[in-house]
Amino acid sequence: MAYKTLYRVYRPQRFEDVAGQEHIITTLKHAVEENKIAHAYLFCGPRGTGKTTIAKLLAKAVNCTGSPKPCDQCENCQQITLGTHPDVIEIDAASNNGVDEIRDLIEKVKYAPTQGKYKVYIVDEFHMMSPSASNALLKTLEEPPTHVIFIFATTEPHKILPTIISRCQRFDFTKLSVPDIVSRMEDILKEEHYQCDQEALELIAKLADGGMRDALSILEQCLAYNDKHLTVQDVNQIYGIVSLENKIDFIKMILSKDMKKALSTLEDMKMNGIDIKRLTLDLVDILKDIVIYRNTQDESILFVLSKYYLDLIVPYIGCEEALNFIDILMDASEKYAKVINPSVYFELAILKMCNQIQDEKIVHIETVKVPQQQVVETPVNPEVIEDEEIIDEPVQDIGEDVMEEEPYIHQEIIEEVPTFEFEKEPDIQADVDNDIHVDEADIMNILVQAKRTILESIQERWPIIKRYLANLNMAKSAGMLCDGTAVAACEGGLIISFEYQPSVNAVNYYKNYKQLSAFLQEVLGSEYRFIAIQQDEWIKMRSHFIELKRQGQLPEPHELTLKHIDCHDLDHVDMTEAQEFAVQLFGEDIVEFKED
Repeated sequence: MAYKTLYRVYRPQRFEDVAGQEHIITTLKHAVEENKIAHAYLFCGPRGTGKTTIAKLLAKAVNCTGSPKPCDQCENCQQITLGTHPDVIEIDAASNNGVDEIRDLIEKVKYAPTQGKYKVYIVDEFHMMSPSASNALLKTLEEPPTHVIFIFATTEPHKILPTIISRCQRFDFTKLSVPDIVSRMEDILKEEHYQCDQEALELIAKLADGGMRDALSILEQCLAYNDKHLTVQDVNQIYGIVSLENKIDFIKMILSKDMKKALSTLEDMKMNGIDIKRLTLDLVDILKDIVIYRNTQDESILFVLSKYYLDLIVPYIGCEEALNFIDILMDASEKYAKVINPSVYFELAILKMCNQIQDEKIVHIETVKVPQQQVVETPVNPEVIEDEEIIDEPVQDIGEDVMEEEPYIHQEIIEEVPTFEFEKEPDIQADVDNDIHVDEADIMNILVQAKRTILESIQERWPIIKRYLANLNMAKSAGMLCDGTAVAACEGGLIISFEYQPSVNAVNYYKNYKQLSAFLQEVLGSEYRFIAIQQDEWIKMRSHFIELKRQGQLPEPHELTLKHIDCHDLDHVDMTEAQEFAVQLFGEDIVEFKED
């Protein structure tokens, strides 16, 4: 017996088997049950969404002698399934679109059905019918014999004469949803005894773009590649698709203005047979999800990104930048149809995106591993330098809840990165007159609990702070912190080093604490109690820590405290004379003050 493809073998034979199109199926079932069958139907919609299938099911239902209709058991149903029923005639309008063919059809319409109750004409690709042939059909279509039903199927209804459409009941088929396609493929795989990862099925459903026939064709091709256990990697390999994680990494390269690496990566993709058009649309989908999530914080309405992937990309890009990238990619996509090789326009889009970020917004997203000779050792006590390797040893056994890893203290790294001018709000520490005393014990308490992984995570996100300088609501906080460096961190605690003492004072000032704390939580994703320290003081504190560690005299870790902050009421607001007068005049419950 000749091999039949999956979409032919598993073509639905009952209304209940059809995936999606519930509104159409319900309407047709009720029409058959109540015997309110129209003389002409027009089925419109994208390819592979069930137009011809439902047309055959309707032909079955109106000629079925069993129950429920169609029963798929009676002789009429079985003959229609096999394509041998004399009263169900399928016509391809692409090859039978002339006036002569329509005249022949009109002659045959007059004759009564030989076996069934109705004579059903299913005309596929009806938009290919010539205008003269369509006009020749008009009279018959308007007043056909009572035993005749016309069903026209088309993917382009706008090409059909309005006079034809007005004589038909029109049903618009929609693209199938990913869950509907996945559910149908799961049923087929169960029947065929194949194993396939859920992620692979979802990817196939997305590639099918709402068409069940396309989905089954893709699935069949993938199973020919690997019929043991189909994985998402197999689908990526067959169709030259870049994984979602790699696409996110590619966007990060562009955000970092790493043009050389981005072009090199693109070249590798092209060598692996990547589809540039599909890659462009996939990147647009990711960027759309970023914009949606940043505005709604709702994962359930996203198209492609889950919580895991959101954490990989959202902290590094703002809505405005994502929308700029979308504009560039869509502009490139519109030009693909004009050229044989679309990669040229895609490369130009990469150049634009890498150059889209203004110079002042340069960020290094990935943590750079610097060779050993680039580490600048601070000249401190020679005895301390000899014991510096102690930093990489555990401090002491202080319990798993407090210390799971060795402490990690930041060492300054020299990197040749261009410096740029940032526009900051002037006089951010204007109301800080004197140096703010910070308790050394509070700093030491963070150091004894410090963890390398926490600090590296913070350092990776720290460059994002500069992006908020363009945000009017957060520019002040970004301006205070952007020149700082995260030098030590533990669970919930952070030490920030600054070159100049006024910057330290501004960050340590209790009136700025709530605002800066909320800003850091937005950037870093977690809440941290932070202390600012001047660079020279940090060097001394670091050396003191190493010395105490060498001697085994480090203090026991305890709950994080900030004595210079905790001694103040952070919710108290100093009022001006005018504000006090307003409160006295109208009362505290009515008056509300807002900052300009």
